[in-house]
Amino acid sequence: MSRRYRISPQGPPPLTDAEIAKHKDARRLIFNYHHATKLLYKRPLYKDPKAFFALLIIVLLAIFIAEVVEKERAPDLPQAPQQPQR
Repeated sequence: MSRRYRISPQGPPPLTDAEIAKHKDARRLIFNYHHATKLLYKRPLYKDPKAFFALLIIVLLAIFIAEVVEKERAPDLPQAPQQPQR
């Protein structure tokens, strides 16, 4: 399906009133805009298995790294003096 365009020095022919009225439907224009920009090819992460598992692995890896770093820092911190028990 190839499109052929003709460029003329006079410019495009003027639109008729019927053609202008055909494109004045505001609801359809808004629907087409939202469909083209926001809704097309958007799939939630919880419905896309690959993206969900990738996100899950990243979160688990971040938690694991945070725990390892916390365990390594624990001996470096000074111990608070213990209170005698009564």
